[in-house]
Amino acid sequence: MKKKLLTSILLIIILLAPISAFADSETTLKYNKDEQKVFDTVPKIGCKAAYVAEPSTGKIIYEKNAHEKLYPASTTKILTALVVMEKCQLTDKAKVSKKAISLVPEGYSNANLVAGEEIDIKTLLYALLIPSANEAANVLAEHVSGNVEAFAELCNNRAKELGCENLHFVNPNGIHNDDHYCTAYDLYLIAKECQKHEIFNEIVKTTSFTIPATSLYTKSDRTFKNTNYMILPNYKSYYYEYCTGIKTGTTTPAGECLVASSSHDNIDLISVVLGGGTNSKGLSERFYDTKQLYDFTYKNYALKEIVNKEQTITNIKVKHATQETESLDIKTENTISTIIPNDIDVKNIRQEIILDKDISAPIEQNQVLGKVTFYADGLNYTTNLIASHSVEKLPYWLYNTIVIVVALIILMILKRKLKRSRRR
Repeated sequence: MKKKLLTSILLIIILLAPISAFADSETTLKYNKDEQKVFDTVPKIGCKAAYVAEPSTGKIIYEKNAHEKLYPASTTKILTALVVMEKCQLTDKAKVSKKAISLVPEGYSNANLVAGEEIDIKTLLYALLIPSANEAANVLAEHVSGNVEAFAELCNNRAKELGCENLHFVNPNGIHNDDHYCTAYDLYLIAKECQKHEIFNEIVKTTSFTIPATSLYTKSDRTFKNTNYMILPNYKSYYYEYCTGIKTGTTTPAGECLVASSSHDNIDLISVVLGGGTNSKGLSERFYDTKQLYDFTYKNYALKEIVNKEQTITNIKVKHATQETESLDIKTENTISTIIPNDIDVKNIRQEIILDKDISAPIEQNQVLGKVTFYADGLNYTTNLIASHSVEKLPYWLYNTIVIVVALIILMILKRKLKRSRRR
């Protein structure tokens, strides 16, 4: 009987003892476009399709026919650049073949490369992205895959990995083909991935470039200006001081196309416009529309701190804690900033707190005690809630005395009930 009594008391002590839990440090983000504010002041766009988003969050600022299949023209070359950067060293050298040159139809842009020249990959990427050299794209394709067709298939597979939904390329440069198409959204995904490469970011904001002389082309006169007028101050109608790239493209079937990027007031943007022409003001729609969309964004949105890890989210009274430490402030593990419309006050952002059940002492400082989600204009951030300080448990002897007394009372009550039932 004594053994059973001791076992029962020990079991009760174990059940009443607090259990500490820890979780990985993380902040997760989910984007719900339907919860985002809709503006009445969005500019009207002349291009057939457009897509503007903030790449770190995926927040969509503007879209028009963003998932419609259209011809990309030379904006194709950003996917070519991506695959080359992933497959090659910048110091590798590729040989210019006659076929690479002959595949370019008359009237398409080139960099005057000479068959037999050996040029490093970095120089060829500059030629690919600044003067939009079509033979440079063919040279790079042959270097990576042996021929243009195999490289195009490699590009298609890479695009699928990025989540492109309606992309099919048959060449590395965008020379027109009815089976060569994609969407504005697809090009956004590709540009976003390209920006992970510093050499890409360096090239696309370069205003002019000269191909070094080689043994087969001894002059240093192959100098080219960037075709993106938004980074060229001389083009006052189109220049945009915050623009950081990326690539133009033009064919008669595709119209004028532009994949661009900008950075201002800690807000980065990637934009895509396809199927542009000339507007009623006599201006190129691809540049004009992009500027209008950028101005709209920087006028109406701002990067705001929605929570600081030093601020208290809530306060709780911890069970089984000493009187001095039982009052506990709960804070977020991370500071969170996000892009929201200017007229949204961060104090009004909805938050949902979920604390762990049965929080009791002892608790270590920064121990995870739950999670909180902030709902900020379609961007929903979830992060850990942590203890602001350590919480001490009641002295061991006192706590266990209380537990044992409670256990004995419970057992006495059970014993009396058992005796009564036996008498009956």
